[in-house]
Amino acid sequence: MVKALSSTHETAVHYLVLQEYMPKFFQKKWKNFYRIFYLRRISKERKFEQFDMVITVQPDSHCIRHRRHLVYFQHHMRQYYDLFSISLNQREKIRKKIPFLLLTSLARLADNIFLIPNLRNSHVLVNSKTVGLRLVKYNHFTTFGIVNPGCTVPQKTTSEIKYTVNKLGHNPEPTILSFSRLDLIQKGIHLILETAPLIPHYKFIIAGPCHDSRLKINYRNIPNVTFIVRNFSCEERDHLFRKCDVFLAPYMDEDFGITPLEANSYGKPVVYCNDSGEIVNTQTHKITGFMCNRDSQSLVQAIEFCISNKDKMKISCLLNGSKYTWKNFEDSILRHVESMKPKR
Repeated sequence: MVKALSSTHETAVHYLVLQEYMPKFFQKKWKNFYRIFYLRRISKERKFEQFDMVITVQPDSHCIRHRRHLVYFQHHMRQYYDLFSISLNQREKIRKKIPFLLLTSLARLADNIFLIPNLRNSHVLVNSKTVGLRLVKYNHFTTFGIVNPGCTVPQKTTSEIKYTVNKLGHNPEPTILSFSRLDLIQKGIHLILETAPLIPHYKFIIAGPCHDSRLKINYRNIPNVTFIVRNFSCEERDHLFRKCDVFLAPYMDEDFGITPLEANSYGKPVVYCNDSGEIVNTQTHKITGFMCNRDSQSLVQAIEFCISNKDKMKISCLLNGSKYTWKNFEDSILRHVESMKPKR
C-alpha cells in the first residue's frame, strides 16, 4: 500500500504503536481486557489531523477519527465472532473460559462504541467478500468496497538455501505441502496429522512459524510427516512451493487465504474444505483444486484426485494465481484514494 501511494503521492507514514495508549503496569497478556479503554484514547487522538488523509489497516487503528479516512479490513476479529465457539472450546477449564467470555463481551462492546460509528464516516474497504459478510452479519455495516490483496509470484532464481529445507533431499514419492501459522487451530494442522497415516506413500511437509511455545504437536510416530517450525525467507518459501506436488489448506473460515493462491501461482493444485471461508471463492473445485468435507477420509480423496490430475490442472492454477497480483491491488487502492480527494 505504501508502495502504491509513494509512486504518485507525497506520502508520510506514521505507525500507530498501541503501547502508547496502554498503562505501563499492564502485562501484555492482559492487553485485550484494556482494549475498550485504549480504543477510546485512540479515537480522541488529535495528532492525525495534520495529515490530508489517514489510511489504516489494523482493526484497532480503524478507530482513528479523520475527515478523510480510508479503512482497509485485512481481517475481522473473528475469534470473538465467527470462531467464537472454537476459541471458547480451546479453553478446557472453567477458569479459562470465564476470562474469554468476558474478553469477548468487551471486544464486541468496544466495536459497537468506537469502531462502527467511525466506519459510517469513513471510506471502507475489505480484503474479501467473506470479511465483508462478517461486517454485515456482526457489525451491521454494509457500505464497503472489496479489494483483494496480491500474492507472491515465483522467484526467477533460487540460490542455495542453507536451512532445513535443504536437508529434505529429493523425494521420489509425491510431496504434500502445508504452509501456515502452526499454532492456530483454524489452520487444520491436526486434521492433516490424522490424514497422513492413511496415505503413507505420500510425503507431508508441514511448515511455518509457531509463536506459542506451549504448543505440542504429536507427530513423532508419523514417519511420512516432516515439520519445519520457524520463520521463512521468501527464497525458502519459493523452494518449498516448487518442491511440492499439492498444497494442503484445510483452513477454517479463512478471511482470505494468500498461501493457496501462492501455490496456484507455482502451478500447484490446492486441497481445501467446504468451510474454508474465502478460499471457497478464490478456488474452483476440480479445476484449481479440490473442495472436500472436513474429515480425514475426504482429505485423502481430495489429495488423490489432485495428484492424479495435477498436470491437467497446472494451467488453470497458473491463470488463477495470476489474477491476484500486487499491481492489481495497488491500482485499486489508488483509484479509491483518488475518489476521496476533495472536488475543486
